[in-house]
Formats: sequence, C-alpha cells, structure tokens
Amino acid sequence: MRPTFDELFTRHRHEIFAYLMRLLGNEADAQDAAQEVWLRAYRAYARLTPQSNVRAWLYAIATRQGWNAMRRRRRKSAALVYVDGLPAPAGAAWEQQRRWREVVAVVSRLPPKQHAALMQRQFHGLRYDEIATGLGCTPAAARANVYQAIKRLRAALEE
Repeated sequence: MRPTFDELFTRHRHEIFAYLMRLLGNEADAQDAAQEVWLRAYRAYARLTPQSNVRAWLYAIATRQGWNAMRRRRRKSAALVYVDGLPAPAGAAWEQQRRWREVVAVVSRLPPKQHAALMQRQFHGLRYDEIATGLGCTPAAARANVYQAIKRLRAALEE
C-alpha cells in the first residue's frame, strides 16, 4: 500500500532538504527549492504508479529544482556558484578544515550531473538505479557520473 502524501512528506522532507542544501549551499535557496519540490510532488502524486520508487522520484524532482535554482542564481550574478553545504568535521584541526574547504570548492565546480550524482551516492546512499531516475539517465550513466566526479575530485586535490 502506497503511503499518503503526508506520510511521504514526513518521511522524506529532511532528507530532501539536506540534499538541496548540499546541492545549493545556501539555506534560503534550499528552502525555496524544497517548497517547489513538495508543491510539484503533491500535484503529481496521484499519477504515480504503485510500483514507482517514490524516493527516487522525489530526488528527480529535487535535482531539477536544484538545477533551476542554480540557473536562476547564475543569471542574477555572473559569480561562481559555490556549494558550501558540507560543513568541516567538528573539532577538525586548521589543516583539516583548509583541506575540507578545498574539497567543497572542487565539488562546487563539478558539472551539474556529476555534482548531483556524487551528492546522491555519497551523502544520501542512493543506489545507481535511483540516481539514474533522478538524473534522467541509465544506471550505467549514473555510475559513470559518480566515477567521473570522484576522479576529478582526486585529480584536483592531488595538485
């Protein structure tokens, strides 16, 4: 039996908001995007089939809304979009915090699909088939996006 929309919202709202925070790095933008995600999900919920992967479906909506927010932000200012939704580990030494800021900066410059795939896989534990649903691609392409993101991250941090 499929959960009610209220149950779905209660179960996934924090996870979706955390994903948007990591994707956008700004609480106000993440809140705006989250509101749009839940509005769109509410409008489309009745059309979902019983066998639908609801979690992957929500990530698909959230990813599109995150990308839309990034495009709006780019249009408003020509500045580089930084994704700072990844706090440095608590109690980390100064050198660790500096290194963490480097990681955040590199992740913020990843192409949108690689960025979203990496966040969904590493921080939200989605399977490749779920990531594929969210990105509108095949599971193999989702795996490739995660691989390429990690490869770019390693290469940039080795420099």
